[in-house]
Amino acid sequence: MTLALAVLSTLATFAQQSIKCVKGDCQNGYGFATLSEGNKEIGYQVGFHENQLLQGIGNQTGEFGRYWGMFKNGKKEGFFSYESEGNMYAFGGFVDGKREGLHVIRNKAGYEFRDYQNGRHISNSPLVTTGVSPCVMGNCENGKGVKVYDNDAVYSNWKNGQKNGMTMEFLMSEKKIIFSEFVEGIVDGLQMIWHFDGSKEIMQMQNGAISGQYLKRNQNNTHEAAMYKYGQLTTSL
Repeated sequence: MTLALAVLSTLATFAQQSIKCVKGDCQNGYGFATLSEGNKEIGYQVGFHENQLLQGIGNQTGEFGRYWGMFKNGKKEGFFSYESEGNMYAFGGFVDGKREGLHVIRNKAGYEFRDYQNGRHISNSPLVTTGVSPCVMGNCENGKGVKVYDNDAVYSNWKNGQKNGMTMEFLMSEKKIIFSEFVEGIVDGLQMIWHFDGSKEIMQMQNGAISGQYLKRNQNNTHEAAMYKYGQLTTSL
């Protein structure tokens, strides 16, 4: 390997931001890298890389917030759960690194349902309170709605009464929040689990079983990753 290639494998610059590989393979594999702007370190990223850019599931954490989801060519692409701008937690879709469509945001005042277009907040789509349970907001048969069971709550884009599309399960009983993509009651897509102890998991799901990439941040801020196929562990990273 030439000196130039060795340097490129550990340091990539895009716009005014740079990444420096600290552990693993940040060229074409699983790795952990710090993020800097100029001489100032602003955070880190961890996940699966291709050509020095995040490609697949990953986490970016720093002064800009904490983002968990799918990346494409280093940009956020698809379903994400995140903390930013003082919010307790939020979830929604990204296209080419920008917020797109409905984002559900939890802050100190409660929940906000914000509509985004090309990264711009263009409107709000609040859910109507029903006054009855378990469906306390919106439409929990065929539409966006919230069901409450004791101290647990579930938001989904319900279809025939089943969880569908972007779904958030706030499970006080299990001390965790689960963000998932559902297809008519079955998890199929991305799933992210935020445990109340501070650990987090993100995984690719297929027809209800983990299949693909898996990433976990432990309580002590260490990370581990693996590959699964149809629910079976194939590779630990």
